[in-house]
Amino acid sequence: MTAALALGAIGLAAALLLVVAKAVLAAREKENAGAVVEAIDALLPQSQCAQCGYPGCKPYAQAVADGERLDLCTPGGPETAERLQALLAREAPAELPAPKEQIARIVAADCVGCALCIDACPVDAIAGAPKYLHAVVDEHCTGCELCVPACPVDCIELIPAPANGQTDSRRLKPVRRRRPSSSAARAKPQAVACIRCGWCEPACPADLSPVALHDAFERGLADATAFDCIECGACTAVCPSGIDLVSEFRALKTRQWSERTRREKAEAARQRFDARTARLEREAQREAAQRDERLRQRRVW
Repeated sequence: MTAALALGAIGLAAALLLVVAKAVLAAREKENAGAVVEAIDALLPQSQCAQCGYPGCKPYAQAVADGERLDLCTPGGPETAERLQALLAREAPAELPAPKEQIARIVAADCVGCALCIDACPVDAIAGAPKYLHAVVDEHCTGCELCVPACPVDCIELIPAPANGQTDSRRLKPVRRRRPSSSAARAKPQAVACIRCGWCEPACPADLSPVALHDAFERGLADATAFDCIECGACTAVCPSGIDLVSEFRALKTRQWSERTRREKAEAARQRFDARTARLEREAQREAAQRDERLRQRRVW
């Protein structure tokens, strides 16, 4: 009898341990899956345009984590598809065309103030009120085109987006530059490939690695350390390959600045989309509560 009770207790304890272990593993798998979805969502342009067939970027990120194709994000273009391929180690079945940088513009003379475009905008980038003229906030517009079919008088047009991210890198840190002498300029050889001699490393007064920055430029990457470059020209002056390193570092600054602007705009669009969704949910709940209250009062009478 004692042996049977002991075996039963051991079996019960083992069953409880298995249940707990299963619950812990399921929670960890859910947490890991959530982290993957967040990482995918961070790579998407957050235009919330629904051109991928999903109502927003977050649902598409969830679908991609579950095995959806990587080439459905038209606003992201091939760059976003490549980032998703690198993150998930999966191939996109088709190559996307380059995205169009565009924003919406309302033709004031044709606007009738119907406010349908305001309801259609997923990021609240259109300001206005019913029976009044509307306007598009350029820095908030993602060019999703959802407002175009919503307009009954066809007064919304799409125009190229202003290149706000193309900031002149020379204004980021103005410095006094030293120019090489005319004899050094005449002795400069024709530019050839980097031989990794390392002469530019000790010449840099900002303790940067010009070789690493040059590699980032050649590979088409962004490097935040380029902002520390004071563009003195010392590395260019000593480069035996004749590479204009300063011009490359300026291009790196512009590239990094554009990438930072893209991420900030995407994050702002995501926050506006989430705020709009939450507001619509609150309005729906309030309308449902008011409807229920009216029905209750009718029943009382």
